[in-house]
Amino acid sequence: MLKHSFLFLSFLTLGSIAYADEKEADDCLRSKIWSGYDDGWAVRTATTTSLAQDDHRVYLVTLYAGNEYKFEVCGDKSAQTIDLVLHDAEGREIKRAGNPGQEPILQYKPASTQTYYVALYASEIKGGADAAGVALAVTYR
Repeated sequence: MLKHSFLFLSFLTLGSIAYADEKEADDCLRSKIWSGYDDGWAVRTATTTSLAQDDHRVYLVTLYAGNEYKFEVCGDKSAQTIDLVLHDAEGREIKRAGNPGQEPILQYKPASTQTYYVALYASEIKGGADAAGVALAVTYR
């Protein structure tokens, strides 16, 4: 009987833990990518990850002069505030999305071809979740 009680309590505990929903974030991002095609945007790269509270991911990307770039992020329902920041090769902040939240967007047109870092910061995860699913697309035209 003790085994059954312990097993039942384990299932109750697991049922209350919220997990990151990368699929939700990816589905949101894919709809943004598809709607961007109508405005002449092409996909450079897209990726999905999970971020815990105060966690971050940094991605290396080469941006080419003459192209305009749009960085779009979608967070799942647990992603309250995701900060999107572009850094130069030395790590200096170049530009920050003016709309942190679940779906920040940043646009940038480099004057010269260079390597940059795109950083995602999970500033606020809500709902008692241990992490948020976050998807990032780099598009250009």
